[in-house]
Amino acid sequence: MRKTYFLLLLWIALPFGTSRATDLGDVLANPNKYDGRRAELIGIARVPGYFYLFADLDAAAQTDVSKALLVRKNNFTQPEYRELDRQWVRVTGMISAQPRRGWDPGTGILLDHVERLRDRPSPRIADRTVLGVFQNNTAKPLSIEVIPNSEPGGVIFFLKPGDVNETVISEGRAVASELKGPEEVSLDKREIGKLVATGEIRFNVLPTDYEYSPESSDKRKLHFRILGDRIEMVPDSKAKNWPLSQTKKNAQ
Repeated sequence: MRKTYFLLLLWIALPFGTSRATDLGDVLANPNKYDGRRAELIGIARVPGYFYLFADLDAAAQTDVSKALLVRKNNFTQPEYRELDRQWVRVTGMISAQPRRGWDPGTGILLDHVERLRDRPSPRIADRTVLGVFQNNTAKPLSIEVIPNSEPGGVIFFLKPGDVNETVISEGRAVASELKGPEEVSLDKREIGKLVATGEIRFNVLPTDYEYSPESSDKRKLHFRILGDRIEMVPDSKAKNWPLSQTKKNAQ
């Protein structure tokens, strides 16, 4: 009777729902061993794009997905969990060692729940992503192309007068051109006309620690105003009143 009473008190004293997390390293090494089993895993998240869970800091810093477990979503309407990038998280779900057709590729854990572990310090992982916020301060609709100095590619987007756009940028230059066509035609369907303005994009004005800031931090944002003859950089303090309700975010 005393033994039963002691065990009952011990059960009451334990936090409700407490469970021991499965070793992520062992899951990565032996996925078939855990196939079809529910598990709670703790690791370092890397997003956006596909959501990967890392047990190793070096692999997470290099985004070496060969050493990561794919966190597979139930459907395409689930959030991207961008705010969890480079954070310690707890992921709960069903482990599958089999690929799925038509969904996230590869094997991994089918996500039920994820939470950030705020009692752990954030891993010191650099992310050199920089965001450019552009305001069309002219009276005409424009196309804006961001042309990198070295790497291939770039980004192009379109702005109505007064509109604001936020997008990933590289060091290089921004080029604004007129858009030709009837008003009823969407901006992306119109013909790109003559050059309006250009401006340089340089990262030397960013804080030295910006790469360790959260993905949406103002530390990694540069603001640009497009005028009739130039594209100029604007201090953060003067861009605070830009209409955020009109801000559009582009993925590079």
